[in-house]
Amino acid sequence: RDRDRDRDRPRDREKDHQPLSKRNSITSRIFGSIREVRNKVHDRVDRDRDRDRDRDRDRAKDHASPLQRRSTSAVKQTPIPRIHDWLEACNSDHHRHCAASTDAEATTWHPIWLIDVVERRLVRAAATDRYVALSYVWGSPNRAKAAAVQTLKSNIEAFQGIDSLPEKEMPQTFADVMWVAKKLGLRHLWIDKLCIVQDDPEQMANNVRHMAFVFANSYLTIVAAAGDAFSGLKALTPQRSMSRNIRGGGRNQHDLVQSSNWNTRGWTLVEGQYSRRCVYFLEDTVTWECHCETWTGSPTNVMSKIRGGRNECTNVVPDAAFAFHHAPWPDMDEYARLVMDYSSRRLTLVDDTLRAFSGITHVLSRTFQGGFIYGMPVMFLDIALLWRPSASIRRRIVSHPPFLPSWSWMGWWYDGIAVDLELWRASADYVEDALPIGKRGQESKRFRSPNPFRIKPTVSWHITDRSATAPLVNNGFQFRDVKRRGSPSDLPLGWKRNGHSYVPTSDEDTFFRYPVPIEEPRKTGDYEPPVGEQALPGPWLSFRTTNAFFEVDHNSPLGPTDKPNPAIAVGNIWGNKDRWIGQFRSHDAWLGIQSSNYEGDEKLEFIAISSAMERRGSHIFDEDRFEEAMDKDGIVNVVNVLWIERIGEVAYRRGIGHILQKAWDAQAKDEVSILLG
Repeated sequence: RDRDRDRDRPRDREKDHQPLSKRNSITSRIFGSIREVRNKVHDRVDRDRDRDRDRDRDRAKDHASPLQRRSTSAVKQTPIPRIHDWLEACNSDHHRHCAASTDAEATTWHPIWLIDVVERRLVRAAATDRYVALSYVWGSPNRAKAAAVQTLKSNIEAFQGIDSLPEKEMPQTFADVMWVAKKLGLRHLWIDKLCIVQDDPEQMANNVRHMAFVFANSYLTIVAAAGDAFSGLKALTPQRSMSRNIRGGGRNQHDLVQSSNWNTRGWTLVEGQYSRRCVYFLEDTVTWECHCETWTGSPTNVMSKIRGGRNECTNVVPDAAFAFHHAPWPDMDEYARLVMDYSSRRLTLVDDTLRAFSGITHVLSRTFQGGFIYGMPVMFLDIALLWRPSASIRRRIVSHPPFLPSWSWMGWWYDGIAVDLELWRASADYVEDALPIGKRGQESKRFRSPNPFRIKPTVSWHITDRSATAPLVNNGFQFRDVKRRGSPSDLPLGWKRNGHSYVPTSDEDTFFRYPVPIEEPRKTGDYEPPVGEQALPGPWLSFRTTNAFFEVDHNSPLGPTDKPNPAIAVGNIWGNKDRWIGQFRSHDAWLGIQSSNYEGDEKLEFIAISSAMERRGSHIFDEDRFEEAMDKDGIVNVVNVLWIERIGEVAYRRGIGHILQKAWDAQAKDEVSILLG
């Protein structure tokens, strides 16, 4: 029968074009009905395919810009289905770890304006709105001059109308992200150029200060890790398989992000740090990163379920008040890692140095008493002054107040080489044991010093602008010598004992060697900005201390071997009778204030800023020098000093060093007033 039916098909096709006869057999009419149904099905499939092709073509035209759109064949490779899978897997398995799940988490700061990607207009944001945030790089200085849409006081009202966002001036990356958000079924989008009124200083400052919460509260962050605002999302239509690219290159998702241009920019640190889940659009690959997982292909939870097991994410998720990122106590070790990262990044405008980092210090001011001033934590100011260069550095000169002082790490360019904060991390030894916080697989190991560097404050600090002066309370170590066997009333508020350790009542999973001052967190989401650069006089540090002049000579250069950055000079400090008494690091290759002095042969002025004790090993001296200086208990006591250069009445930091305590006491007899700029 099958053979006969196949033989009859050509005849049936010929008869299809002839009028039906009443004498047609019942069999012919049945076959005709079957053919008619089959043709209708084929027609419907063809229409659906045409409609999908037209939709993709519309996408290519959607929000058109002067830039050339991608071809229809490329659009077919869209990663949208994969991103859908990632979102669904994260939502179903990671719960509160990666996205807000309660109304209580909506009490922290949220954006003022959002883009409605369906109606192509600006809308006022509600605290419960689910939105996508874009993190990107604007581009070269020439790009900054390009005609591109931005929200201003003059057009904010017009931009609230349906289809009011201009198409021709829309940067390609903005248009691509609007399309992606729409395809993902996410109606609201945050882009800084459109959601912040650019010529409203008050609104701009408010957004910049709360930037951590903008990204912490986003439902999803899209990271344009390759290209800039005008190049579009390059991996939206990859030319090669995503998985093949990852394996062929031999680099994982973390390596790809770390080596991206996006990861070198100052503004993107706060954006990437606080985003709870990101989709990275790289050169020709799209990857996923959330609190619990990193994916480049299918979500791993699917395979885990198939195997019958789950590998649960156990990393701590801090409260919303700390942008889901920080512990409820001042973590100097974590802050040091953030500063090192930021110091090595680039900024197009030097005037953005303080602002681009203020989103981080604003959140941390909830746990660091006294807040921050020029990136320096006030409660640990004695430690903060011990930053050291790892290669030659140069001054950052801003065009308007607040000016960046020489005594802050923020006052210098590091040209891609992170500032050395080993002494910060060695001094902040109060944490004994803490659970990992942060994204799974990227937890930074807490610094464990093989030998103690116990700092002792010796100076009372003040900040001044010469017309007004305010004290800086550096009280971070005030409870270091609390008696371990005293009564509970001897403990500071918010602390209790647990065996030989101390535990804050706000975080009973962390054990401390001694208590530190803890700021009682506010329960409400927003709060007045902490006292800082805008409220305190500055930028001069005013204090009284001892000083002395010493002969120096060149010991060795210090700098990276794999980068072209110029090395700095490490110098020896010589006391009476030509005895070696210490070492110091210059901020560049010079060892004097005279031009091109590379060898020393000048007496340099040093001032004391604190003292410290080391035992059985050193963070500051060569091994042989340390062994020569230590006592019978393996202890060396030193004075931490700054090499300064005076210009008029103001002293400026030129280097940092350490001098043996006995030698300093023997020669530094005079107490002087210092105005450190």
